[in-house]
Amino acid sequence: MSKPSLAAIRTSNLAARWSYRPTAMFVGATSGIGEGTAKAFAQATKGRAHIIILGRSRECADQIIASFPQTPESRYDFIQCDLSLMTNVVAAANEAKTKIEGPLNYLVLSQGMSHAKGFTPTSEGIDIKLALHFYSRWKFVDELYPLLEKAAAEGQEARILNVMDPKKTKPIDVTDFGLKKDYSIIRCGQQNSAYNNVMVEEYTRRYPNLSIAHVYPGWVKTGIARNTPMYAKPVVAGLRLLCKSPEECGEWMLSALLNEKYKQGGFFLEEFGEEIEILKHGEEVRKLLVEHYRKETDLSSPA
Repeated sequence: MSKPSLAAIRTSNLAARWSYRPTAMFVGATSGIGEGTAKAFAQATKGRAHIIILGRSRECADQIIASFPQTPESRYDFIQCDLSLMTNVVAAANEAKTKIEGPLNYLVLSQGMSHAKGFTPTSEGIDIKLALHFYSRWKFVDELYPLLEKAAAEGQEARILNVMDPKKTKPIDVTDFGLKKDYSIIRCGQQNSAYNNVMVEEYTRRYPNLSIAHVYPGWVKTGIARNTPMYAKPVVAGLRLLCKSPEECGEWMLSALLNEKYKQGGFFLEEFGEEIEILKHGEEVRKLLVEHYRKETDLSSPA
């Protein structure tokens, strides 16, 4: 099947209509894919939206928000947050709740980083890459799902888009959740992909009225590789020639977010929005992963 053109996707996004002013939160959106998706959403809504951007750089957020359409119904907020710490995630989610006047319609999760180091624990004892790419994402879902459920109950859109990679996966190692025993960059990517897939299945069971999609963005020119070691920079520079811009990727991600086919349920999507088959894990693995996740993100007890 041939993919639609970027022009066709943009046209489709711009044709979207809402009978209400939608509220969308973009986590990790002060650069890269999150920024591109937030910009595409702002254009699609013609500025008739409440958009909340979460990230580290207020300066970048101000520039992004300044580029959004301005109408009497526009509301744009920024919440500054180091997303690698679960304590910060809870604080940011609580701040978001004070800003959201009604339901939350869209939650887009794209926070991340790239480095070639080994296991690098945060002050909470979680590897920083896994903290960003896995734990913090589902912690946001845990904190904000009542607002998404409220949207569904009112007959509005209620969707979560988790931007990572559902296909780069291997069987989950239940003897080493969090990779504190055996860590490598490749292993981290494979286990992280599997973790996120299993959580889509878990949360779809819990919240059947929501849409939860794990989507691969493809190769994108982002700042995520700024920590690439010197020896790998020529390779990265070459690969960038084959990459989409964040703005182009944002249009594809928004298309997946708004697609009527994915209005309710759990979905695993490739970069142009088509469903893909994933490696399935059994019920026991799912229960063990959820138990591990709960322990790692439980702020009431030490990790």
